[in-house]
Amino acid sequence: MTSRLRMWTLAGALAAGAATPALAGKIVVPEGCEAFLSVQMKECGVSHYWRCNEGPEGAVWEVHYDADGAFSMSVYSAEFQWLDSRYFADGTREHLVEEGPDPASLSELLDTGRDTYAFVIRETGPNGARDVVHQGYDRLTGRTVTIDGTELLETEFASTAMDAESGETVYEVFGNQFVLADERLFFLGPDTFRQDGEERENDASPLLFIRPGETNFGDTMPQFGCEGAEEIVFRPAPAAAARP
Repeated sequence: MTSRLRMWTLAGALAAGAATPALAGKIVVPEGCEAFLSVQMKECGVSHYWRCNEGPEGAVWEVHYDADGAFSMSVYSAEFQWLDSRYFADGTREHLVEEGPDPASLSELLDTGRDTYAFVIRETGPNGARDVVHQGYDRLTGRTVTIDGTELLETEFASTAMDAESGETVYEVFGNQFVLADERLFFLGPDTFRQDGEERENDASPLLFIRPGETNFGDTMPQFGCEGAEEIVFRPAPAAAARP
């Protein structure tokens, strides 16, 4: 499903601890939780996933880093229903307030090949608060993709976000994503984002799947597509050779 910039709302969980924002280093997960996957992706991003003993059964947390450090943290249900997100740069939060008549269901997608959804997310931040209806569908294309030795199911999706009060379209996005069925996770793929008459092509597809004990597991620095954020290093020109 869409909406992969997300965070957590379990009572007391945020106060108990979170992944440590940093330009480089290793993630630190809350006590009682265990990280199980790091994913390096295109467009200068890396995400880390963990589960917690005291969280809802099957719930998964994700912290996402870009070149500047920790960008967002999110939590999803066992059905990969988006529950809550926090964005570190400005403190914006997006959390589920109403599942609506048709909550997202990964089980439905895997069992039938298609899942529709409609639910309400409340956005709060520097510009105030509003409720946004997210509705759309995910469909398995029947194609299996192998990335870094990991077998993924390809999906086709389309989603529309609408202001719950006015009914006006906030944005639309459509394209492809990937499902890691064994871990019940979605990953971004190539998509098209439309907002305010403008259109943008994105592709944050996964490139590396790193598991506990493997090199670079838990690293917070993205590895791919970060050329624009590389450190600028001044090197003086070589001294001119002395004339004989």
